[in-house]
Amino acid sequence: MNAKNFYIVATAPNEPSLQVKISGPYLTRQAAQADLKAAIHEAMDIDPSAKDYDYSISHEECRKPGVIQHMAAHA
Repeated sequence: MNAKNFYIVATAPNEPSLQVKISGPYLTRQAAQADLKAAIHEAMDIDPSAKDYDYSISHEECRKPGVIQHMAAHA
């Protein structure tokens, strides 16, 4: 894994400073884009209020998994 990776990020519409990495890391933007719809759907399965969030792809320095991967690893 690279030090800098792509993540799918959910941002609260009424609080832009509230951001959560929901999925990732991805090595390429294209890989994150390909998984975007599925990650949003999974987020809504976990929390129905996720439909109100704004989603984007972010390129960040981080090695931690997103929420969905973290939950799947501990299920």
